[in-house]
Amino acid sequence: MEIPEPQFEFYHHIPVQIRFNDVDLFGHLNNSVYVEFFDMGKLLYFKQFMGGHFEKQASVPVVATINCTFCTPTYIDDRLEVYTAVASIGEKSLVLEQRIIDSNKNVKCIATTHMVNVDAKTGRPVPVTDEWRKAISEYEHREL
Repeated sequence: MEIPEPQFEFYHHIPVQIRFNDVDLFGHLNNSVYVEFFDMGKLLYFKQFMGGHFEKQASVPVVATINCTFCTPTYIDDRLEVYTAVASIGEKSLVLEQRIIDSNKNVKCIATTHMVNVDAKTGRPVPVTDEWRKAISEYEHREL
């Protein structure tokens, strides 16, 4: 499989630990676990812009769609990191690109996630604030 090069640099990455129960009968990391790892990356990515607390925010990004491309199998002894970046920001939404990469720099899985910014009380979509747009653009070292 031809793995696409990222269109930008990833500044955020976290290590993740594979557990025994994450592996299927074939010795591969189960496909559902990749999404759990991506969720950990998203959580820690956004916490840095929220002062560490989702519950104190007027609005929060929630997943609308997630698309995963499984590139190469992952095994229990692989050492993994989740790389996360905001690819783009719309009026009321964000697109994230994430990659799970092993210690040899092999891309294991790529996810594109569309997130909608919603009012924390009503659950209705609301615009991404200028404050967030500025903070994320500065963190990503590019205008979003």
